[in-house]
Amino acid sequence: MMPRLLALLLLLAWPPSSQPAPPTCYSRMLSLSREVTGDFQSLQAVKPSEPCVRYLPTLYLDIHNYCVLAKLQDFVASSQCWKVAQVDALKDKVRKLYTIMNSFCRRDLVFLSDDCNALEYPIPVTTVLPDGQK
Repeated sequence: MMPRLLALLLLLAWPPSSQPAPPTCYSRMLSLSREVTGDFQSLQAVKPSEPCVRYLPTLYLDIHNYCVLAKLQDFVASSQCWKVAQVDALKDKVRKLYTIMNSFCRRDLVFLSDDCNALEYPIPVTTVLPDGQK
C-alpha cells in the first residue's frame, strides 16, 4: 500500500509539462497569419527604399474573412520583388498559410465575413477608457 501511495504522490507532485496541448489547425492558421502580417509590416518599414515593395499587394490578414484566400493568392502571384530575399521568404510563408487554410484545415475554418475592403484598409484598434478616466 505504501509504495502505491508514494508513487501517486510523486505523480501528483511532478511538475506539469512545459508544453501545452499541441497546436490545433486553427491556432496554427491564426499564429501564421499574424506572423505574415507582422513580417509584411516590418518589410514595409525596413525596405521602403525598394521600389518594388511599394507595389506589393497589402497583407492585412483576417482568417475569418473569405476574401483572405484570394488575397493570399494575389500576393504569391505578384511578380514584384523577385530579387529581394525577405519578400521571397514572406511569399513562402504566405504559400504555406494558403496551403494550410485550403487543404489541411479547411474544415476547421469558419468565415464570418466576405468584406474584401476590410483586408485593404484594416480598422485601427482603439482603446476607449471608461467615463471619468484620462
